[in-house]
Amino acid sequence: MTRYAHPLDGPWWSGRQLLLGILLAAIGAAAWWLLQTSDEGASKQPRQRLPDYVVKDFSAVETDATGQPSRRLIAQQLRHYVKEDLSELDQPRMELYEAEGQPWHARARSGTVFAGGDQVRLIGNVELDRAGDATSRPAHLETEQIDIWREQGIAETDLPVRIRSDGDTLKANGMRLWYNEPTRSTFHGRARIRLAPEQETPP
Repeated sequence: MTRYAHPLDGPWWSGRQLLLGILLAAIGAAAWWLLQTSDEGASKQPRQRLPDYVVKDFSAVETDATGQPSRRLIAQQLRHYVKEDLSELDQPRMELYEAEGQPWHARARSGTVFAGGDQVRLIGNVELDRAGDATSRPAHLETEQIDIWREQGIAETDLPVRIRSDGDTLKANGMRLWYNEPTRSTFHGRARIRLAPEQETPP
């Protein structure tokens, strides 16, 4: 008598079931690995640093205790970060007023206003200019970074600085300038001065 194998009987079914189970387990392991890899990659990516607000064509004037302007700040754009408590500036311009005499005009490529606004840092191609008058010579200052402190009335840098005044040139490794009256300054390291030749007075 001939005996036919039942489709659910014997090693044919058990082998196929084992193969199917292995295949499903492999697919599940691959999916888990891909999910873990994507989660780790997303967690490692730094969050984009975004400002809390942006002001274009920013302009502000600060006054002293008597109500007189002490400094003016202008920027092409201001971006404020609340958590860091600072503001970043594009193309900043500053006017630093003295009690008497000509104001200082400062400009730079960028800048930062730190917490409270007392410290403003100008960065990149920094220039300060003051016109001359009856008591003071004109001055032009160049450096790459300078910090301006409102309360102390000080502008200072630890980077090389170059100052020109009526043809005379001074170079130093840093400086501190008290821009309020009386204007005075100190220089870091050895200052190198080049004096312009005196012009002869016509008879």
